Amino acid sequence: MLPLLLAWLHTVNDLFSNFLTPLLPKLMAHFGVGLGTVGLLVSVYSLTGSLFQPLAGLIADRLDRRLLAALGPVLVALGMGSLGLWPRFEVLLLVLGFAGLGSALFHASGASLVGEFAPKERRGFWLSFFGSAGYLGLSLGPVVALFAVGAWGLKGLMWLTPLALLPALLLLRLPPVRRQGKPAGFKDFLRVFRGDVARLWGMATLRSLVFMSFSTTLPYWFTQRHLSDAYIALSLSTYSFSATLGAFLGGTLSDRLGRKAVLVGTLAFGLPLYLGLLFLPPGDALYLALLALTGALMNAGIPVAVALAQELEPGQTATVSGLLMGFTWGFAGLFYAPIGHLIEVFGVMPVLLALGTLILPAWALAQGVREPGAGPEGRKMDP
Repeated sequence: MLPLLLAWLHTVNDLFSNFLTPLLPKLMAHFGVGLGTVGLLVSVYSLTGSLFQPLAGLIADRLDRRLLAALGPVLVALGMGSLGLWPRFEVLLLVLGFAGLGSALFHASGASLVGEFAPKERRGFWLSFFGSAGYLGLSLGPVVALFAVGAWGLKGLMWLTPLALLPALLLLRLPPVRRQGKPAGFKDFLRVFRGDVARLWGMATLRSLVFMSFSTTLPYWFTQRHLSDAYIALSLSTYSFSATLGAFLGGTLSDRLGRKAVLVGTLAFGLPLYLGLLFLPPGDALYLALLALTGALMNAGIPVAVALAQELEPGQTATVSGLLMGFTWGFAGLFYAPIGHLIEVFGVMPVLLALGTLILPAWALAQGVREPGAGPEGRKMDP
């Protein structure tokens, strides 16, 4: 019951989280600001929702995680549901800061609860189920957001908030959940800045910056090219849905081929596919197929990097995972506001091309990571 309820909340949480990107052009018109300014909304939400995830883990370890897992999606739903209600842009920035904190609290608490309460022999399945539920929400978010705004306007997004309130209330009816064992201390978080885990973090951050910038700029770019809202929504949902398949495929392949091989390989093939997305004309099914392939390939490395970090630091798996994921998306989102200004000055194509070069240092960092049991040059050591 609990894992299913948490998966439901994960779908709703991430569905609302993905309202912002497809609505950027409409928010630009609503507030009368440019892409660089409205990009601050993405930066603030990403900063609080991802960069604060490790801090949220510290809080969750000391409080009732059931309460935090219920509160988080409600904050996200209220924040995203009220996008059209605020007369001042500065107020919306503050509201989305609290919404991002809610997302951080949910992910830290929800993932912990699923891992603890799932049967040991099926823990991997339930954690994958929990993760895929989030990707489902991400893939549906653009379609739901643009449909709701088309039917009711920006203010009508508030009609969707009961989607989060109902499962949150059901979760609160369950008994309180107390953490077992000693919670991690702040010093444990410093492991992410050491050696191979730091290289993984750097690789994942560069990878995320490239593809977050591409997907966040896509509605603005496609609007410039006079493509329909329906095609924009379908493109974003295609990319998000393919990420779900890619995550499962990447983890499966890394079990057989090795974590490092999958990380290096996905980056090597990712660069030409990314260039194809920039140079091929969008607007048809072929472009959607390329977008799906690229999304699956590049997101295949996310669970692989987390798994490798856990294997490198087996004594602090939760801490390393939270830091790797939180700092990765947080830093990538933090840099989108200045990227938006650069796009306004130089145009979409030059900036996205320049960002694509970051895949090369990401590949080099992945090459420099050793696998557990490997010698100083990365070769497997004999037992």
